[in-house]
Amino acid sequence: MPTLEVESLTKRYGSARGVEDVTFAIEPGEIFGYLGPNGSGKTTTLRCIMGLLRPTSGQVRVLGRRIVPGRATEHARIGYLPGEFHIWPTMRSARSLGVLAALGGGDRVAARRRQLAERFDLDLSRRVGDLSKGNRQKVGLIYAFQHEPEVLILDEPTAGLDPLMRQAALDLIRETAEQGATVLLSSHDLGEVAAVCGRAGILREGRLVEVAPIAQIVQSSEHRLTVWFTDGHLAPRLPATLAGVRVVKQKPGTLDLAYQGAADPILKWLGQFAVERIATPQMSLEDAFIQYYREPSAGSVGRGRVAPQGGDA
Repeated sequence: MPTLEVESLTKRYGSARGVEDVTFAIEPGEIFGYLGPNGSGKTTTLRCIMGLLRPTSGQVRVLGRRIVPGRATEHARIGYLPGEFHIWPTMRSARSLGVLAALGGGDRVAARRRQLAERFDLDLSRRVGDLSKGNRQKVGLIYAFQHEPEVLILDEPTAGLDPLMRQAALDLIRETAEQGATVLLSSHDLGEVAAVCGRAGILREGRLVEVAPIAQIVQSSEHRLTVWFTDGHLAPRLPATLAGVRVVKQKPGTLDLAYQGAADPILKWLGQFAVERIATPQMSLEDAFIQYYREPSAGSVGRGRVAPQGGDA
């Protein structure tokens, strides 16, 4: 049974769009990436999940209970880190986190808090207002994880962290999921999403255009081919008959192509030239993500599919 279910979620702000008919579900122990540029609807979705916004239509269920806006439904079992984390600036970090733990119903979190502070090299005796951006982000992470929640809703959890602390945060997210927690991770850092998430959803203008395993998202995007010609001055023109193929970069003696579908027509065309070598650079999640935001005529194949929950469909 999914731990978190979003069903036909729509949120409008008057005539302005927030999200439209968004549906996905996340299983126990899964880290689910939630991707999209600024303004695509990621934060709106997360706030609806937390009950901080009232949807125009649709519903959200967490741990089997329907979220009721304004009721803090199951908040004691949810760890939430908003994209803009603000806390009392004049309080010491330890006191602020203690107050938040009490509000969430936690009474056995002090030891866990100290453990996390040590892990993130954070001095809890300092006032929040005196902390750097990165250290305030550490306070936010401790806030989300200190009560060992069953569900984590994380909006840009590594923002402002240095590379060492970013890795510490990703390791913590992995460990928490391995222990059975469900994680919804919204991030602009596509590298970290690819590193920790099994599946991801891609938002475009408020609509969910893809939900699939990371590997499938990458495979369904354009493929790349780099060709080095024996003649270092050769710069052949791509024929119009090669549909779905475009030139990414070309200079004398070298040609970088992007294509969809089978490579056979390209290889047959290249057969008329003396080729020194061919390479097929591996696509990244970032490359695949960009394809979803190109013009529709050059967009990714399979756009709009929703893969079955779980396996590599």
